[in-house]
Amino acid sequence: MRAVRVELLCRDMWRAKDEEALQSALCHDPAAAQTPLLDEHFAAEVARLETVLEGTGDPAQEARAAAEGFLARVDSEPEWRGLYRELAAHAGRNEAFRAQFAARQCHLRERMAAVFERWASDLGATPTVPARDVAAMAMFMADGFLLARTIEPHLDAALYGRMFEVLLHGLMSVSDTPASVA
Repeated sequence: MRAVRVELLCRDMWRAKDEEALQSALCHDPAAAQTPLLDEHFAAEVARLETVLEGTGDPAQEARAAAEGFLARVDSEPEWRGLYRELAAHAGRNEAFRAQFAARQCHLRERMAAVFERWASDLGATPTVPARDVAAMAMFMADGFLLARTIEPHLDAALYGRMFEVLLHGLMSVSDTPASVA
């Protein structure tokens, strides 16, 4: 049922003639008491991340599991991959929508940062890079990898997991805290 709703949303986005019609297509899901579909998807991803990053095991393995789990979820819901690309493309053409989409992404990064802060605390680690910067890095890596897989669908999910292991090791080796850029 969700796949059908997302497919219809994509169709309605491209047919929208004005901002009001687009906002109606993007933000209202009558089946979910008018909860924004994108916000619902982001919330589910944060909940998944919270579960995977327990802070009780090997940090590199948890980071890899979080990354590979994200890709498994994206692969299980290809309609969301398409919707996200459509939203990003529309944001590039419509300044008002870009601001709204950016606000949603900033909110997602804030929630991810809170998960990363809790994870570091559970691991007994003292981060040298602000959690909000780590969240931005993680999101940008995801966007880039998903775009690359659009062009080269054969890219292995293990590479994405390895990217996060390398990021984690790099973060652990940083001794100076740079100014936050996110």
